[in-house]
Amino acid sequence: MNNRRKLLVAFGAFAVGFARIVRAQSTTRAFRVGVLGTAERQAPFYIAMERRFSELGYIEGKNFKLETRTVHGQWEKLPAAAVELAQGKPDVVIAAGSEAVLKALRQAVGATPIVMIAIDFDPVENNYIASLGRPGGNITGLYLQQIESAAKRLQIIRDTLPQTKRVAVLFDNSTQGQLRAAQQAAKLLGIELLPHELSGSNYNFEAALGAAVTEKAQAVLAFTSGAFFASRHKWIGAASKHRLPVIANPNYADTGALVTFGASFPDMYARAADYVDRILKGAKPADLPVEQPTKFDLIVNMKTAKALGIKIPGSVMVQATKVIE
Repeated sequence: MNNRRKLLVAFGAFAVGFARIVRAQSTTRAFRVGVLGTAERQAPFYIAMERRFSELGYIEGKNFKLETRTVHGQWEKLPAAAVELAQGKPDVVIAAGSEAVLKALRQAVGATPIVMIAIDFDPVENNYIASLGRPGGNITGLYLQQIESAAKRLQIIRDTLPQTKRVAVLFDNSTQGQLRAAQQAAKLLGIELLPHELSGSNYNFEAALGAAVTEKAQAVLAFTSGAFFASRHKWIGAASKHRLPVIANPNYADTGALVTFGASFPDMYARAADYVDRILKGAKPADLPVEQPTKFDLIVNMKTAKALGIKIPGSVMVQATKVIE
C-alpha cells in the first residue's frame, strides 16, 4: 500500500471515529430535575444536595438542569409552583419537606418519578406509599420519623434546664403527631406543656410567644415544620427578645436556638440526590426502599447560652456533636 493510499485509509478511519463522537455528543441530553420546597435555595441542606449532584457527575448547564421553586412558607402558592415545575417536563422531581409539598407535586406531575424528603408526616399512614420496603407507584425517598425526636427534645430541655417546669410548645396542623409524643413524655418528666397552635397563611409567632411569657413559660419547644423553618429568623428573634431559650431541630442551631437535636438535614438532602441518580440510571421508584436517617446531631449554641445567662451542664456538653461558640 503506497503512502497516498495509507493516508486516505487513515483519514477515513479518523472521519468515521469523529462522526461517532459528534453523534454521541449530540444525542446526550441534559437531565431536568425539579425541586419544590418552602426554604430558600441557599439553605445548608440544599447546598449539600447540589454538592452531591456535582459529586455524582451532574454538571449544571452541561448534562443537568436543576430547577428549584420555593414558596417561603406561603402554602397557598404551592399548587401553582408545582404546576410550573411540571410544565418544564422534569425527569424527576424532589418533594422537599412538608406533606403539602408532596401533595401538590403528586397532583401536578402525574406519573413522573418523585423523590420525597418527608419530615413532618408519615408517608405510609397518609397513603403516599404502600410500605417503606416496597413503596410502589412513583414515589420513594427518605422519611424522618419526628415523633421520637420530639420526646427526646423535651428530655434535653430537662437535662439542660433542670429547674424547668413549664414549656411553651409551638405546633401547627402538620405537627399533631409530634405534639402527642411530647405530651406523653411531659407526663413522665413532670413538665407542664403550654401548647400554642399556629395557623393561617401568616403565622403570628409574636402573639404566641407573648402569650407564653404571660403563662410564665421557661423554654420553648418548636416542632419540625416547613412553615416554622421558613420564618425561623422572625420567631427565634422574638423568643430571644422575651429571653426564652428555644429547643428545636438542628436547622435552627445557627439561627439562635439554645440546643438542637435531630437528624442531619444536609445528609438527608444529599441522599435524595443519590435517589435521583439511581432513577435517572433506570431504577424504578416502586422498587427503591424508603430510607430513614441514621445520623443525629445534638448542637449547643454557647453564644445563645451566654446571652441568656445559661450554664450548659457537662452532661449535655459531652453528648454534643457540635458546639457553636
